[in-house]
Amino acid sequence: MAEIKSTLDLIMEKTRNLTMTDEEKKALHSQELRGRVKGWVQKCVDGAMDISRLQADIEREKAKEPELMSDLIQELLGRIDPDGENEIHFQILEKVLHRDTASLRDMINRFQAELKEKSTEKTAEAKRNLKQRQISGSAVTPNLERDPQWNEERGQLKNFYLKQIHSASFLKDS
Repeated sequence: MAEIKSTLDLIMEKTRNLTMTDEEKKALHSQELRGRVKGWVQKCVDGAMDISRLQADIEREKAKEPELMSDLIQELLGRIDPDGENEIHFQILEKVLHRDTASLRDMINRFQAELKEKSTEKTAEAKRNLKQRQISGSAVTPNLERDPQWNEERGQLKNFYLKQIHSASFLKDS
């Protein structure tokens, strides 16, 4: 009777003579490093790791991992959201990476001010439109979230600022 092989046995049999090239090993190592960095940042965001522990881990690893600091900056910039809560990301940039975040904070403040201004204008326009249809009163509040044009404008504004944040070269210099 034929022997029944497990999936693992079949895979091991098929890959017995395969080896990874140096380029593949380097790519795998970079991917693992990015995964570790992402995990550290997520733990800080979740409150499972404090910034001093992250700093100790970074100090211990950065001599062995030349890409570590760059990967950490990229991870942090990728997580910054002009609409969201970013304080932990700024703290990591400042305390662990010793970067000045004033211009980044200013960029987010400009986004929020511009968004508020546009929102106020759009709300006033919506109220005028409702008043023309003879809908008015102190309880009338337009719901901008249901306006597809507003959502598109808001998305474009946010994307504009996200592009600036992601290309924040002033933070990338080591």
